Amino acid sequence: MSSKNESLWLASGMAGENQARILNQPLEFTRVVVGDANGSYPPLDSALTALVNERLTGEILTHKLDPGNGNQRIIEMSIPPSLDFEAIELLLYAKYDETEFAHTYFRLAAPFPVRTIENGGSQLKLKYTIRVSQYSDFSVSISPNLTYLTTAQLADTQALAIVAYESEAVTTSNKLHILTGHADLKIPDDSGTSFRLMVDESVDLTSGKCRLFAPAGQKISVNGVMSDIANFKESGVVHHVVKVNGIWKI
Repeated sequence: MSSKNESLWLASGMAGENQARILNQPLEFTRVVVGDANGSYPPLDSALTALVNERLTGEILTHKLDPGNGNQRIIEMSIPPSLDFEAIELLLYAKYDETEFAHTYFRLAAPFPVRTIENGGSQLKLKYTIRVSQYSDFSVSISPNLTYLTTAQLADTQALAIVAYESEAVTTSNKLHILTGHADLKIPDDSGTSFRLMVDESVDLTSGKCRLFAPAGQKISVNGVMSDIANFKESGVVHHVVKVNGIWKI
């Protein structure tokens, strides 16, 4: 088992990009599938083209060029709360014209609980940086048939958010964020004023970190000390984060 989330640019992803350039076709990321790998941890293999045991399909929200590296794109994906299982691996697909291919494989550091809304789950929003060729032409399209809840709707209808890796806090409705793995939660630069967070008791804080990041260009007050980052040392404790006179405090 790995100590961190890992991603791998697949051979089929490289070949698909090459073929799209030969045909002068733009590329588009189409979907992400999520699986439980039947409870195992598959080896990273650039030749794979399918998950061990696919459970559900998520949407591509958006993607953009990494401003610091032309061979990388930052992609955001959304996983619906439609099944109950432990997610271990994900597979990102892309296409040119009508040809779809597996592009990038993701393996999570620890099994992540995907849950239905009835069982306390919510829509998951994932952000990853992935490898691409700087010479490939990627277009961005927004799916018109996104039928499950948006992040904004969740902020109004759900009191709970599950955080498994890097994510952005919802700063309205005093939402409780539960960190279920070694995760980074970032405070957005928006008009929100409060939220709560807790590291789940199942998380081993001796082998990794759970952190809260201040908004870009700002600091947060951690027990009266101004800092860029709050590093949590205890699990099972609910922390209240509030904005007072424009300053976030925990």
